[in-house]
Amino acid sequence: MKFGGTSVGTPERIKRVAGRIAATKRAGQDVVAVVSAMGDSTDDLIALARAVAPEARRQHPRELDMLLTAGERIAMALVAMAVREEGVEALSFTGSQAAIITDELHTGAHIQEIRADRVREEIARGRVVIVAGFQGVSRKREITTLGRGGSDTTAVALAVALGAERCDIYTDVDGIYSADPRRVPSARRLDWIDSSEMVELASAGAQVMHPRAVEIGARYDMPIRVRSSFRQDEDEGTLITGRDPMQPMEGLVLTGLASDRGYARLILRGLPPTMEATSRVLDAFGEARLSLDMVTVSEDRDGLRQLELTLKEDALAQGEAVGRELVAELGAQGVELRTGLTRIALVGSGMHDAVGVYAQEFQALLRAGVTVHTVSSSAITIQVLVDAEQETAALQALHDAFSLAETAGGTR
Repeated sequence: MKFGGTSVGTPERIKRVAGRIAATKRAGQDVVAVVSAMGDSTDDLIALARAVAPEARRQHPRELDMLLTAGERIAMALVAMAVREEGVEALSFTGSQAAIITDELHTGAHIQEIRADRVREEIARGRVVIVAGFQGVSRKREITTLGRGGSDTTAVALAVALGAERCDIYTDVDGIYSADPRRVPSARRLDWIDSSEMVELASAGAQVMHPRAVEIGARYDMPIRVRSSFRQDEDEGTLITGRDPMQPMEGLVLTGLASDRGYARLILRGLPPTMEATSRVLDAFGEARLSLDMVTVSEDRDGLRQLELTLKEDALAQGEAVGRELVAELGAQGVELRTGLTRIALVGSGMHDAVGVYAQEFQALLRAGVTVHTVSSSAITIQVLVDAEQETAALQALHDAFSLAETAGGTR
């Protein structure tokens, strides 16, 4: 059972979480709970670090990890106390005590293995174990943090290591929806969703779960259920697992939509029309550790090449600097910028064998007055880049055009 920061954000909510954990234990199930830091405490700790060292993440990553893990340690101890107040034996472990072994990358480590011998010993004694999420320890015995989505990743990885029946993710929503219900009122909750499609939705901006955690679940066939921390009924939420056997083996099955704001487009014009020049551009962005989301290559009328690169706005200043250096190096014409963009992803299976999906999507956006700047696709996703102010209109138009309220896989 994993509980996010909102779920343990106050003493009252911690008591509610403890009651749920204790009830599950009394029902005869062994329980391991992973907890995030309370509320906004991680953000508060980051603000403290920046107050004394503005470049703390870059200049002091080890110390930043030492600082940030304090948030989860506070939460785990309080939850363990509250569970014991419920009359159920419990104790808390840090990531290192739970033997969550990571690589050596501070502020963004990846789990290499979980030994969890102490966790198994305490389960065998009949106790509930509360584990701090988001953290581990390297083989050099340095404390590390797992970066964004780290507590989800901890929970799913620990479930795999312990051979759990399932990993329940308790959050402030009651499951996965066909679109963000705050923007698309007709969005429907999904009973289940295929793991690969959930990875695509999470990567495209659906913030209920982090793709790293879903990828681990898919790799090791670990079912994940997303549930609400605040509903007291036995609502089942959304099950993330393999494909439902009731679905057709082939054909178009759409799952849902996700959107992610804060993108920019950087256009390099007048590049030499050679693979060497294009490769040099991509190498330069890689050397600068700049992540590119979409890359489009086209030829201008004069025979020169144009390269459109999509990246996050917070990396645009660095990206522009790299672009201008390349323009000078390659004798290109210049750099153009466009900000305030949102990426929207339509996720499902069978899209590339179904006739007219692209046409239907673009017709719906045209009718809604939405301008598409860039399009890309993968085996189960079509992504478009639109102006941020047109995000809601685009989501609603696509949700209606593909009847996702009625036909999305696993809707209720």
